[in-house]
Amino acid sequence: MTDADIQIRTAEAEDLQSIIRLIWDDEFGRDRESLAASSLPEYRAAFDAIADDPAHGPLVAVADSTVIGCLQYIIMPGLSFRGALRCLAEDFRVASDYRSRGIGARLLQAAEEHARLRGCTVMELFVHRNRTDAQRFYERAGYTGHHSGFRKTLGA
Repeated sequence: MTDADIQIRTAEAEDLQSIIRLIWDDEFGRDRESLAASSLPEYRAAFDAIADDPAHGPLVAVADSTVIGCLQYIIMPGLSFRGALRCLAEDFRVASDYRSRGIGARLLQAAEEHARLRGCTVMELFVHRNRTDAQRFYERAGYTGHHSGFRKTLGA
C-alpha cells in the first residue's frame, strides 16, 4: 500500500459506524463505547453536531473504501498565548493492522494544516499515560508532553 492508496478526507455520515468501531477497538474504548445498534442514535446526534459546527473537523483515512483511521479536531479561542486560537485533536485512532505505515502522521498533518489555515498557533492533544507507543509517536511528530491532564465524568 502506497501513500497514493490512502485518502485523508472529511468524515461523512456514512463513515460513522467505522469511526465508532475504531474508537471502541482499544483497551480504553471497550470500557466506555458501545457497538450496540441501540447506541447509534447517540453517536449520530454527536456526529451531526460535529459536522454542522465549523469549529470542528472530523477527518478519516480511507484505503480501498475502508475507514482505517480517524481524528476529530476542534478550533477554540483562548486567552492564553496572547489570545491565540488553538486546535485540540481528539478521538485519534488508526486501525491496528495499519499502524506504523505513516497513516497517523498523515492524519495529524492534515489536522495541523486545517488548524493553520484557520489561524491557530497552538495544537494540543491528550494521551493516556499508559499509551507509551502513542507518546513516542507524538514526540516524533514534534509534540512535547509537559502537561498532565485530568478528567471527571459528570452525571447526566
